[in-house]
Amino acid sequence: MKVKRNARLAAVQVIFQYYFSKSDINKIISDFSNLNEDSFKKKKYNSYDKKLFKKIVLGVCNNQNKIKLLIENNLSENWFYERVDPTMRSIISLGVYELSFCVNTPHNVIIDEYVSIAGLFFNKTNTGFVNGILDTISKIIRENEGN
Repeated sequence: MKVKRNARLAAVQVIFQYYFSKSDINKIISDFSNLNEDSFKKKKYNSYDKKLFKKIVLGVCNNQNKIKLLIENNLSENWFYERVDPTMRSIISLGVYELSFCVNTPHNVIIDEYVSIAGLFFNKTNTGFVNGILDTISKIIRENEGN
């Protein structure tokens, strides 16, 4: 659904700003929402699922240590978390949150959504990186769900 993809894309922008500025997340959400309401009225952009948007943004913020650890543990030996591009880190973090906590959404849908969003910002090599790490983490989460 386009409104869910738009919510995820908006969440990437907000999480990027949060990681970059370290400002209060509720202020960032408020500023973003106000700015986008004006844009939607003027240019008739597609709307986004505000409930999903807020859930995944706050979810990443509230679980950032767990998410960071999952990402760090699944990067190759020569990579470290801070080396990952901030936009990519935002995309991956949101994907990891949804894989971990949005149990009603199939893992393949979550991975496909975030790989598609990554394609808006990066080339195929980088979208392959996003796909690889989310797929690996998805398998770990599924394994843990079975226990």
